[in-house]
Amino acid sequence: MTRLWLTPTKSIDFSEIERDALAGEFATRAQAWDYAGTLGLLPDPDPVLRKHPDGGVAALEALTSDAHLLSVIQQRKLGTLSCEFSWSGGQVRGETSPAAEKLAADLAADLENVDLYSLVSGILDAPYYGNTPVELVWEASGGRLNIADLQAKPSRWFAYDEQNVLKFRSQESPWGGSDVPFGKFVIARHFPTYDNPYGLRLLSRCLWPVAFKKGGVKFWLQLAEKFGVPFLVGKYAPGTSPGEQQNMLSNLAAMVQSAVAVIPQGGEVQILDGAQKASADIHRTLKEAMDAEVSKVIMGQTLTAEVGDKGSYAAGKVHAEVLDDFRAADKQLVKTAMEEIAWLYAKVNAPGVPSPVFNWFEADDPQADFADRDKTLSESGVRFTRDYFKRRYRLRDDDFELTPAPRDAAVAARSTSFAETEPDRVDLLTVDLDAQTQAKVQATIDKVRGLVKRAGSLEEIRDGIAELYDGKNSEELGLVIGRALALADLSGRAEVQDGH
Repeated sequence: MTRLWLTPTKSIDFSEIERDALAGEFATRAQAWDYAGTLGLLPDPDPVLRKHPDGGVAALEALTSDAHLLSVIQQRKLGTLSCEFSWSGGQVRGETSPAAEKLAADLAADLENVDLYSLVSGILDAPYYGNTPVELVWEASGGRLNIADLQAKPSRWFAYDEQNVLKFRSQESPWGGSDVPFGKFVIARHFPTYDNPYGLRLLSRCLWPVAFKKGGVKFWLQLAEKFGVPFLVGKYAPGTSPGEQQNMLSNLAAMVQSAVAVIPQGGEVQILDGAQKASADIHRTLKEAMDAEVSKVIMGQTLTAEVGDKGSYAAGKVHAEVLDDFRAADKQLVKTAMEEIAWLYAKVNAPGVPSPVFNWFEADDPQADFADRDKTLSESGVRFTRDYFKRRYRLRDDDFELTPAPRDAAVAARSTSFAETEPDRVDLLTVDLDAQTQAKVQATIDKVRGLVKRAGSLEEIRDGIAELYDGKNSEELGLVIGRALALADLSGRAEVQDGH
């Protein structure tokens, strides 16, 4: 008897499992304690739109009038729209059949008459509105159903029922929704869940930052109008009549526009600088803070939108990588939607044939600049860790091995030679001498060899060489000293390795 332990003290025998209870759906909205039910379509659970007085997708569409929001949306979308793509035949066990290749070619031919740039742009709106419905327009021709057009439709026209089934908000059934025919629509959705089949709307997270910024800019303009122009204060003499005072006020008001005024004798005009009255920094700071919030929502970071004086080059590179991750997610969103279209195309025209595969053309390696930098540093003696390569180039442990650099291998080989050739350790210098100088200084090397073996320090080597070459050619002396010092250093290493 086999038992399955559910807790340390509770178990169940496999024969006791209610197999009928495993079939079907158990946790449903109708059975959930926190769900009161609806009369038709499922309410949009977006937490921001539910609390907004003008809730709904229409409120989100109005947000794109904000210049900064529109700019970051375009920056994110254009990175994907600039990429090329193609179709290939579906594979079975790594092989593509002629039927699959023909199906992919037929689909590509159909799509030549479709505005794919606008279609992909519409699919890329899904992260901002939660989803993008794409309608497939079919036509019969040549013994098959061709795709005549693919159109991205407004998401506000569609909703979901209690079973998360897509419905069309039609005039005949605006509250309950009309059924959508199979094969007629493909929905590109951004992070949908069971609780929120509409998808995660990034624009709803930008609603309040944009609203606050608009309010701040409104008061900023009022501040500029009120305090941007110097104040004119007119001083009139005692006993001036109200009519003369009003006339002086009118002249000052005209002076704001013309810079010319006439005042009574004895009157005085004083100019007060508006900067003494108020500061625009608080409004500017509010605007920048709200723009930064919008940038983080749409692109995950801020420096690719506005660097200013806050970001270094290294920080900008990191932020650019974050934006690349967002664009990679957008490309996957497009690929999923396009391959669902291809799946419907295959089911309609060639049942049993693998559906075509959507492929993005890979751009140049975005890590090429880091690779060039790392190569330069490595040649300069810098050694990177395995964790660095995994993090920077997104590699797994089984993707690569670290091998000693040629320079390290040479040092290791020399160290081994020292240990193995104790009597002739100093002769290693002859390997480093090039052929032209070797014969010329061979006699000197013999003298230096004995000097090095007898010397107890570098100072003794230096003094001994000076005595040997007193008055000799300075160039030859410099060459010999350099070689001798190298010998001393290498000999010292060998002594340490040999335990002396």
